[in-house]
Amino acid sequence: MTVADGRRSGPAGIEEVRAHPDRRTLSVRFSGVLPRHVDRASFVIEGGQRVVGIRVLRVVPELGEELEPGTEESGSGAPAQRFRLFLDRPGDESTYRLRVLGHGFHGALDRADFTFRPTAHRPEDISGTTRAPGRPAPSIDYLAKDYASFRRLLLERLSLTLPQWTERHVPDLWVTLVELLAHVGDRLSYQQDAVATEAYLDTARLRTSVRRHARLVGYPMHDGCAARTVVCVETSAPRSVRTEDLAFAAQPDDALRPTLGPVLSVEALVSGPHPVYRPLERRGMRLRPEHNGIALWAWRQDAFQLPVGTTRAALLDVERALDLAPGDLLVLEELRAPDGGPPDPGHRQAVRLTRAVQDHDANDGTPVVKIAWAEEDALTFPLWVGNPPGPDGWTSATVLARGNALLVEHGLANTWLPGGDTDELIEVPKTARPFRAAVRGAPVTWSPPHPRPADLAAAQARHLRGLAVRARELLRDLHQQAGIDDGGRDLLEALFGPSGLSDPHRAARLLARFDRVLAAPLRRLEALARRADSGYVLDPDEADWEIRRTWGARAAGGLHPANPSLHGPASTALRPDPREALPAVHLLEAEGARARWTPRRDLLESGPRDRHVVGESDDDGGLTLRFGDDRCGRSPRPGTMLRAIYRVGNGSAGNAGSEAVNGIAHRDGDLAGLVTRVRNPVPATGGTDPEPVADVRLAAPRAPFRTLLRAVTAEDYATLSEGRPGVQRAAATLRWTGSWYEADVAVDPERTAVASPELLEDVRSALHRYRRIGHEVVTHPAQLVPLDVALYVLVDPHHVTSDVRQALERRFLPRYAGFFDPAALTFGTPVRASALVAVAMAVPGVRHAEVTRLRRRHVADGPDVPPSGELRLRPREVPRLDGDITRPENGLLVLRLRGGR
Repeated sequence: MTVADGRRSGPAGIEEVRAHPDRRTLSVRFSGVLPRHVDRASFVIEGGQRVVGIRVLRVVPELGEELEPGTEESGSGAPAQRFRLFLDRPGDESTYRLRVLGHGFHGALDRADFTFRPTAHRPEDISGTTRAPGRPAPSIDYLAKDYASFRRLLLERLSLTLPQWTERHVPDLWVTLVELLAHVGDRLSYQQDAVATEAYLDTARLRTSVRRHARLVGYPMHDGCAARTVVCVETSAPRSVRTEDLAFAAQPDDALRPTLGPVLSVEALVSGPHPVYRPLERRGMRLRPEHNGIALWAWRQDAFQLPVGTTRAALLDVERALDLAPGDLLVLEELRAPDGGPPDPGHRQAVRLTRAVQDHDANDGTPVVKIAWAEEDALTFPLWVGNPPGPDGWTSATVLARGNALLVEHGLANTWLPGGDTDELIEVPKTARPFRAAVRGAPVTWSPPHPRPADLAAAQARHLRGLAVRARELLRDLHQQAGIDDGGRDLLEALFGPSGLSDPHRAARLLARFDRVLAAPLRRLEALARRADSGYVLDPDEADWEIRRTWGARAAGGLHPANPSLHGPASTALRPDPREALPAVHLLEAEGARARWTPRRDLLESGPRDRHVVGESDDDGGLTLRFGDDRCGRSPRPGTMLRAIYRVGNGSAGNAGSEAVNGIAHRDGDLAGLVTRVRNPVPATGGTDPEPVADVRLAAPRAPFRTLLRAVTAEDYATLSEGRPGVQRAAATLRWTGSWYEADVAVDPERTAVASPELLEDVRSALHRYRRIGHEVVTHPAQLVPLDVALYVLVDPHHVTSDVRQALERRFLPRYAGFFDPAALTFGTPVRASALVAVAMAVPGVRHAEVTRLRRRHVADGPDVPPSGELRLRPREVPRLDGDITRPENGLLVLRLRGGR
């Protein structure tokens, strides 16, 4: 008799215990002959850690179970029996023991250990023998990773299981099945290796994987950026155009010969490898021949200089034909050097106007237009404005302001390509979630947002606060019986009604009670301004009705994001940051233009109704679009047709020198005979190629250590302040006020000596988001220390003394970007006598130079020159020497020259 026969005919014993997934049911299989009465009192469950004292509520026999091979009854023995035990509570993950009570059970098989994991548990065999072995498990070759090894492994396995099959020819059905399985195994093996490889930043090869790894540590990997420049269009007659209907090309000169001047057809524009540029701003524009070149007014002086840092000028407007407004772009260009030689090609700069007012010269009544631009667009080089233009017009001017200017970016929309507006259709499937789609054009343009939301919100805040100031000025002009324009009349009528605006006495009464009469509108205006200060761009549909009803239609129009006066300085737009760039692509649904999908860097902040899409470029430059899942971003409806509109053109290929852009094309109209010249006075810059994967592997792990997310120490406040635009250096200290700590931040601005209130408020609001709890942030200008400097200079007899004096002033004074330029001086910068002597000796005609006075202004005691030859300053002090004799309190430079002729 075998061991199995003994188990079937002997006393009953537990053969297997299996837990069900619900953890409240057990299946118990017995061997041998069971007693007659088996109920819930026959079972006891012991053990457990968190859950103990489990009781059996009910016992139900299971019938019709299948026996395992080798357990069939052999005549006299009873078949194996199975019971299902229902428990009062689920168990934990620890090991339990099931015991059966009563007579008729084997003494060594009346208990079994089990867990509530859904696996079978068998009691140990104490008979010293093993059960009959079943079919041996197949051996697994873990080195099989490709098609050939899988095919060999399958053939070897089939030779064991089907020894009668010996066919190995390719047409055989079994061989076909083996090769098909080997192919599937090869694909699965490659996928496993790829997943393991792409799971780590050091081994990832795909650009998409590296981008996502870098995103986890806060490193924004960029995919390049398109180049930008300013294009000036010269016309022979006025013409109104839409900027989105224009495109520009940088073609070789010989390519323009068969065309009518600079005007190109659409076919000539889209053909060829030349760079193509599209305007960034979508608006209407009036091209005027008077804006082709506007002479700067020199106020009847032989040489009138616009020094470095200038933010205003005057344009000659003899015929009152100029029509300039805030937001217009101008390019200031030098036509002739101060000495009459050829101009410096680098003396060209684009500025965006913040003010344009018609005025006249008080000396001779010459009509002029006074213009101003932002501090960020301040001149980086001096411009010498020569004599007034002669009878031949502006050709004799030394400096011109080029109008009819547009900000353009490298890249051509696919709607300009043949069939591009109908071929790029994407059908949303009915099953895929989240949905992905590929854009055919490559490389797709990556462009930073223009205008930047921060610049747009800040400009809206300034516009809102300027409404109250503007209303006060209009009332003051009305009281003084001065003329007001149509915009001012619209503002006053919206505030006070149309009646009585011509009465100067009523204007005086309104001006005296201005804050009381407009208390409610002023409070609401300040609330909207604070909202914009926080970085929130006001919705035009939301703010238009309220501002239009209270402050007039012109005031409401000034808040619209399409208004170019809100688009920020030109210098910011011409220096795009590739890490802020997004793909220039959007998608439209068939239901209408309002169903528009716009790109985002990620969908973490997207709501379930936001039509946002993420663009990811692959290693080949193609763009994959990833939509949301109705939680983070909206998912497109199944079966919807999406039309992709995008621009093609990216990277350093768009960087072109000045005067490279020379062609223009109009989508619908003909500009031949109207446009006489197209040019870009400033070069196209900012075009950046996609960041290499190897550079990301090196830079991404260090990103968390370079990114400052919280200001704790004084150095943290200074570092965060220096990251703000317009700040050259900053110094900070933590002071205990008796109740809390105060972060005292001193700001040293760029290209100027004194920080403006707007810059100080911008730094303070920016630091407020990073400050430590319990710290208050206070910002103020740097502590300027005026200097008193005197030099004794011996001039060579062969040089003219006045020329040497003028050269020395250019080397030292800040208005000539000299030694005491605010951009070269910062906190704690010492002033050394040896450095002053070296600068003076570098001037031609100087034989000897000596510093006779070097001290702080308004300090009477102490030596004229420090014994060490170095005037030291404290860490929060900045030296200042303007050299203006009308303002000696800002520093004075005295030059005593001897010799010369």
